[in-house]
Amino acid sequence: MTPLISCQSVGYHQQGLDILADVDWQIEPGQHWAVLGPNGAGKTTLLRIACGYVWPTSGRVLRLGQELVDLIELRRSIGWISSEMVARIPARDTGLETVVSGRFAQSGLKRLAVGGPTERDFADAADELARLDCQSLTDKPFGVLSQGERQQVLIARARMAAPLLLVLDEPCAGMDPGVRERFLRWLNERVTGDCGLNESIRNPQSKIRNSSSPTVVLVTHHVEEIVPGIQNTLVLRGGRFHCAGPTHEVVTRETIEHVYRTRLARIEQSGGRLWPIWDDGA
Repeated sequence: MTPLISCQSVGYHQQGLDILADVDWQIEPGQHWAVLGPNGAGKTTLLRIACGYVWPTSGRVLRLGQELVDLIELRRSIGWISSEMVARIPARDTGLETVVSGRFAQSGLKRLAVGGPTERDFADAADELARLDCQSLTDKPFGVLSQGERQQVLIARARMAAPLLLVLDEPCAGMDPGVRERFLRWLNERVTGDCGLNESIRNPQSKIRNSSSPTVVLVTHHVEEIVPGIQNTLVLRGGRFHCAGPTHEVVTRETIEHVYRTRLARIEQSGGRLWPIWDDGA
């Protein structure tokens, strides 16, 4: 099948600096990826280029085999979730209202007399929450939800636009360990379970949008946040491609020591996840 996204020798030069240089990366339909690297590695910049929010200064990006696409349509097909979005959601809006707002690309649901949300929109939003096993968040104000619950609602919100690609940009930033582990457990169940996030995209058409379940890309600088359901990892260092492939093949002791410029005692596997054990003398 045609790759969803193909980055070919992508570079991004700004203010005399190479933020990215010669990055090659390809996302196939149905694959879930982690993009791993330390702060400043170029992870978010690469995704913004891949998703059409920033134009590369060198190389090219193909989306469903096309270099020139309708960027407005492309962006509608991408659900981008980051901790920055949380501040834009009104605290008083319920979980259901927040999910409905995703259909209209609103930050806060606006109930207009004409062109506003319909009963069908609310029913579809309830279905998305149920599909992600988040029914308990339906009537709770967004402002009282935990950080993990807010991310769950934002994922349901993004799915209201039937995205082709779902980007989770450091979704665990600021979470305490307990909230983080509960959220990652939930995310892995959603990716590997029967809720639809793991369905392959079949027969993509010439249009960017597709009603199938989205491919998931997790951006992180923490190895242990890569849940088992995200089986592929791209590793960046200093804006350059380091390695990519099956997570358990590319996330090795040698890779982590080189990319993070530190020393490891070992990498342990527990619960299908990789956990770096840092050398006390690093």
